[in-house]
Amino acid sequence: MMGRPGAGKGTQARLLAKEIGAEIYSSGNRLREMAKGHGFVNSKIKSTIERGELLPSWFSSHLFVEVLLSLSPEDKIVFEGACRKLAEAQSFDETTQWLERPYKAVFIDISDAEVEKRLLLRKSAEGRKDDASDSIGRRIKEYEENTAFAVEFFKSRGTLLEINGEQLIELVHQDVLKALRQ
Repeated sequence: MMGRPGAGKGTQARLLAKEIGAEIYSSGNRLREMAKGHGFVNSKIKSTIERGELLPSWFSSHLFVEVLLSLSPEDKIVFEGACRKLAEAQSFDETTQWLERPYKAVFIDISDAEVEKRLLLRKSAEGRKDDASDSIGRRIKEYEENTAFAVEFFKSRGTLLEINGEQLIELVHQDVLKALRQ
């Protein structure tokens, strides 16, 4: 699952995983969990997240490649929020090719205005520091400077499915299922 911040990646990942009987790997959840630790690396992760920035590609790639290598061929998994930079997308693609694991990248598309609206709502509901109004602009900029290139990479590989994320959750879910069946 890919998309701008607040696109509904987590929600759609949970719905899809339940539908197909898959595990979920959430980059954001994993990093937020690591940020709760008390070591040097944990504090670096925490400060990076709180600034609304992405971690280095090598670090993120290491985390999801480690997960891919631990799966057996019949295991199903939904990655939520992985491949937020071009190098990560390339690493993911190279790893899945080597493992002979086909995949689809689901891109949930929403506008920047919708990003701001959703993140402010989530901030008040969940209190996530990375959803603060002062980091929204940085997060949108990070998307445009990084994730947009990863999305284009998957498009060029023929593995990208584009979904309109500005509709009811259930309609987005139905569109995801339809796109995956084609």
